[in-house]
Amino acid sequence: MRTISFKNTALFKRGIWLSAAALIAFVAGPAAVDGALWIDPLPSVIAVAILCAALSYFFWKTQMHRLADEVLDCGDSLKVRRGRTEQTIPLARIAAAEVASSGGFHRITIRLLEPSKFGRRVEFLPQASLWSNIDAIKQVARNLTERAQLESQVHSRV
Repeated sequence: MRTISFKNTALFKRGIWLSAAALIAFVAGPAAVDGALWIDPLPSVIAVAILCAALSYFFWKTQMHRLADEVLDCGDSLKVRRGRTEQTIPLARIAAAEVASSGGFHRITIRLLEPSKFGRRVEFLPQASLWSNIDAIKQVARNLTERAQLESQVHSRV
């Protein structure tokens, strides 16, 4: 069993959410402390609304909440965990693994033949040592796809 995902994904996701909350507090805080929020709240409300819209777009575009916290390669299956939800996915249930680079993050997307607890796809950040090497990330995805196809052929013969 070896980890093929970024080991600190849960911490990374939590840091992104906390940074967003701190940014909102940083924008709204001075007006609240200064008392301007009670006299004329409109400028502060508009600034916070614009920031919230920008952050919402960022979270929608990057789909951070969909990232698996941990993906372990168990040979003939993948053990996937996101939060408290955990599932073992046999390689035979994998249609393909691809590399996506949306929102400035390289991630591996595993498309499944049938839905799992995580839906029809599982997304995760690759190991940190591969982040700057897109070819190595693509090789991990190709390897998973090839093994899944081989496993699928073995199961169809049985």
